[in-house]
Amino acid sequence: MNSNIIKFTKNIRLISTRLSSTYSYENVVIRENYSLIEPKYKKYSYAMCKTNDLHLLCDTVGDRMNTLSHEKPNEIAFKFSLTQTSLTFKEIKQRCEQIAQNLLSKGFKKGDRLALLLPNIPELALTLLACSSIGVIVVLMNPAYQLVEIEYMLKKTGSRGLVILDNLKTLKHYDVLKKIAPEIENSTPGELNSKNLPDLKHVILVKNRLMNDPSTQYKGTWNFDTDIAKYDKINYQVPYVDSDDPLVMLFTSGTTGLPKAAVMTHYNLVNSAYMDIFANGLIDASKNIACPIPIFHSFGLIGGLLEPMIVGGKTIFPHFLPDTLTLMKAVHTEKCTAIKGAPVIFLDMINHPERKKFDLSSLEYMLLGASTVPKNLLQRIQKELGVKHIIIGYGMTETSAAGTITRIDYDEKQAYESIGQPFPFVEIKIVDSERKLAPVNTDGEICIRGYNVMKEYWDEPEKTAECLDKNGWLFTGDIGSMDERGCVQFKSRAKEVIIRGGVNIYPAEIEVFIRGHSDVVDCYCFGIHDERVGEEVCIWIKLKENSKTSEKDITEFCKDKIAYFKIPKHIKFVQSFPINATGKVQKFKMVEQMKQELKI
Repeated sequence: MNSNIIKFTKNIRLISTRLSSTYSYENVVIRENYSLIEPKYKKYSYAMCKTNDLHLLCDTVGDRMNTLSHEKPNEIAFKFSLTQTSLTFKEIKQRCEQIAQNLLSKGFKKGDRLALLLPNIPELALTLLACSSIGVIVVLMNPAYQLVEIEYMLKKTGSRGLVILDNLKTLKHYDVLKKIAPEIENSTPGELNSKNLPDLKHVILVKNRLMNDPSTQYKGTWNFDTDIAKYDKINYQVPYVDSDDPLVMLFTSGTTGLPKAAVMTHYNLVNSAYMDIFANGLIDASKNIACPIPIFHSFGLIGGLLEPMIVGGKTIFPHFLPDTLTLMKAVHTEKCTAIKGAPVIFLDMINHPERKKFDLSSLEYMLLGASTVPKNLLQRIQKELGVKHIIIGYGMTETSAAGTITRIDYDEKQAYESIGQPFPFVEIKIVDSERKLAPVNTDGEICIRGYNVMKEYWDEPEKTAECLDKNGWLFTGDIGSMDERGCVQFKSRAKEVIIRGGVNIYPAEIEVFIRGHSDVVDCYCFGIHDERVGEEVCIWIKLKENSKTSEKDITEFCKDKIAYFKIPKHIKFVQSFPINATGKVQKFKMVEQMKQELKI
């Protein structure tokens, strides 16, 4: 074993005291044949990122908030463009202390759950950070949720409190809540006694300053501005909060069943945010970020809200929810150096009719995540928006949105055709169907281990055990491969693999190919049941405006270029794709619609 490997092993042992109880780092064996340190000897699909001078943090979010309020008191951490609200680190600490004292005065205790059904507004950021300092677990919920979803999630988490906006476009959360818990109309604030939601006692209402009707009364609720945001004295002792304590619950997308609540600790999120800043090599360009993605999504929570609170810097939230025009305005006005978001956000930018009205030249890089990104789209974004660097991140809710990331020193193949190498201190391996290490360049399941992996699924030990083994490895259900350099190539979500006549077909491969057609703007591929071969390939395609391309043209484009069994049998031209609030395409909705159309 050479000196570099010995030094690397010692570095692992330095952090093993912090992690061994959960992740068994003391048992990690560094072998030359699959160590990133000696890539030329690499035979198996295992990699751990070189650590350089980085180290893991044991701080809580509250610890970091206190530190930055002293180090950078007058620097702006957040700006919410729509309401023109700016918050300095000192203001954040002061306001969070008041909110925390109010929550304690109303009986909230460490371990209680407070659900936030809010878009990207200051009250969401402040409430979450206040809860982080007193051990109250925040349940982040998509404000687009409707009655059934809200009821399920409140019951699932046993939330003691719920924070809602009085109205958001056409959504009236108080009216929805009255249907779930009708007792609220006759209750005193803080004393809700609902038969359907027995754990829920407090409903806190935030006024939408852009759409507020002052005449509307909301019985049984606390007013955020008067009852929560202000507190004159520090009367209540703040409980001790450990970095291993839960901070938030994030719901999985639930595309194949009921959503699960992933429990993320301070340790998960603080280190994921910390490493995200350094992983891609663009530290200075990460100081003035535009974040159009929702905070209730792990990508927005870490890349938008938490990064400034962990290492400093500023995040601009352009709008309540993703909006292309306000995003470009924010970049123009604030001279943002980076944007983080799903590919659809950048696609909408380059296709927006008013894009050339805005100066976007301050942008140095873009970080794309939340779904796979074809090479031609990456190149188009980089060319048309004039950014120096395109960074690709891969992760999921269960891994704090962190897993792999591309670097600025990659060659073209690595930069455009891989999802990068592991985050610092994160391990990645590819395993076969028997969960044995796969050779390099061999397809298998992507597995992740490290500080970024969730604690558990809330109140679901069996579901937790299905994906998280006793050694701390998370089995993602995603299919990929790893090359000799430790770069990972994403192939497909395991649940999306099309099995046609016993042959595995990866939708992402077909999508990348068809996006190469000159008239195709975007496309998404999935499987549809077929009596004879099990599944047939179906694809939805969005064409360029005024294109005359037909189904026959697409079929001819595929012939002799891809295997016959990969050529889509069902082709549908559309103007848009069903997406969720974070910009992730919902293929299950496409499947449902095609089943109806094909009468399957």
